Amino acid sequence: MASSFLAYPSLSVVRNDDFADTADIAEAFARHVTSRQLPGDVAPVRCSVESEAVPGGVRLRFTSTARKLAAPATVTHKFFFIDRDESRERRHLLTPVRTAATTELLVLFEEGQERDYFHGSVFDSDNLLLASSAVVFDREGRHVPYPFTQKYVCPQRLAAADFEVTRDADGRRVARFSLACRDLTETLRLSVAWETIGVVHQRDLVCTPERPATYLDMPLDDNDELAPGDWVVIAVDDRQRLLAQTVVTLVSTEAGRCPS
Repeated sequence: MASSFLAYPSLSVVRNDDFADTADIAEAFARHVTSRQLPGDVAPVRCSVESEAVPGGVRLRFTSTARKLAAPATVTHKFFFIDRDESRERRHLLTPVRTAATTELLVLFEEGQERDYFHGSVFDSDNLLLASSAVVFDREGRHVPYPFTQKYVCPQRLAAADFEVTRDADGRRVARFSLACRDLTETLRLSVAWETIGVVHQRDLVCTPERPATYLDMPLDDNDELAPGDWVVIAVDDRQRLLAQTVVTLVSTEAGRCPS
């Protein structure tokens, strides 16, 4: 029997204009946290990284600290090594007394490899994002935040960027990622992709001054090309510069309901 899924976003949609005043991924993503398990704040969790060279690679220590905590809460550290097609995760129980959690990672380097990078994220027990960061590290044990400068950002202004579960014209249940451009003066060629470690589904789309909006529907029923887990849904222009992005959790319909 073909697979069917429930889908819900782990954060609201991050847009290119979130990087107008920062090159810090952690700062841009913090504006779109929707979790309510920790006390409300612009950035309920802060992350830090330590690194040191070890024989054959690097040891990383990723620490998340909750700014406020009134009761025990479980968080999950997730790490995505894009160039390695590898992900790792670990869960931690926080308390009002112990508000910080550290995950230690050993990363081995291939011969001749000098540096690598990863995305490190913190999720609550509903798998909603609390914090996200990206870090570049090298063989010598040095590290810096991944600088998401303007060369990675599409300058086209957006009127809207949304994710929703809806039904298409044929009545099928779909996850729809939609974009609308503002003041578009020429054809914009873009692509929207659903990405998880090891799998990418991508489609090329077009916006024009006459039709400045577009969308991609991902069928949620009878779709064996998907799998449960975390998926990045991202739109980029034809130079691979960011337009909009979110993270979506897929859950098998047999596993139960998503959190409201």
